[in-house]
Amino acid sequence: MNARLRVVQWTTGKAGTAAVRAIARHRMLDLVGCYAYSPDKVGRDVGELCGLAPLGVLATSDVDALLALAPDCVAYMPYRPDINHVVRILESGINIVTTMYMLAGRGYGDDARDRIRDAAQRGGASLYASGIYPGQAPMMALAASAMCARIDRVTVLESLDMSGYANEAMFRSMGIGLAVDDPDAPLFVESACGSFRDQIAVMAHAFAVELDDTRFHAEFACADEDLDFGYMTIDRGCVAGFKGTVAGVVGERSVIECQFVWKMGECMTPSWPVEHGYVIEIHGDPSVRVRLEPIAEHFDGALTTAMPAVNAIPAVCAAPPGVVNAMELPFVRGAHLVNVGADV
Repeated sequence: MNARLRVVQWTTGKAGTAAVRAIARHRMLDLVGCYAYSPDKVGRDVGELCGLAPLGVLATSDVDALLALAPDCVAYMPYRPDINHVVRILESGINIVTTMYMLAGRGYGDDARDRIRDAAQRGGASLYASGIYPGQAPMMALAASAMCARIDRVTVLESLDMSGYANEAMFRSMGIGLAVDDPDAPLFVESACGSFRDQIAVMAHAFAVELDDTRFHAEFACADEDLDFGYMTIDRGCVAGFKGTVAGVVGERSVIECQFVWKMGECMTPSWPVEHGYVIEIHGDPSVRVRLEPIAEHFDGALTTAMPAVNAIPAVCAAPPGVVNAMELPFVRGAHLVNVGADV
């Protein structure tokens, strides 16, 4: 598609702010509106909310006004989804790209899944979910698999020190800071990994393998002392990290795995090493390893989460109605982003 596309940004949290900054300088996208969840953001210029010069677009909580703008796409990136909002957007014929991966699967329940799919068909619109993981990193496994004659097992690992990503609400919802023997701790971390179950299903479909089960396993690391990260604290002996796997199983053999090592610093037991990025491995003939790691000290997690969705906007706007995944789109890439100027 060569025409410029009109985009509404839905919330300006960490990923949403990264998306606004990217859309504002994108050669094929125009930011025409923004939904604000927080009352204190309503009426303020979106550029100023996101650390930019004023963009002439004011944030609003008026859903009807945003739908009346008739954008081509909504970049939907709230902390928690409002299924009623998602349905209204799709019914209005407006496409959605989102970093909330479970909106494209079963993570929010069959009722939400059916409502979203039905709304997309009624409105003739598409919904696409992505991010760095789940989302983009597992797509590297699919690309690498083309060189294989046999595949025995595929693993995708996210291995990070999360402490530099100041998001206390997210970490608390994962179970960070709970007592290690708190009965809710395993439930919190498994819920935080719900999107991996949907990612496993997408990968299984892409590899043309029928799974018998999807299984979850996690281990906990405890803080060796009271920890203070500035934006949150973790008491000594409480959960400060996780290591685990969501596995797609055939028979009793794991064939597709989404793995994670998530830590808040190093002062914990056990203190697993981290890769500071993503490691994709295909075990077979031949066995293949692909690494995604930052050239600088670390990835900007908000940017790497937002951009796989933002860069998919042209393809999603051209896609047939319904919930689409990466296998139903042209290869998503950073088109129109190459800096051809002298200032590098």
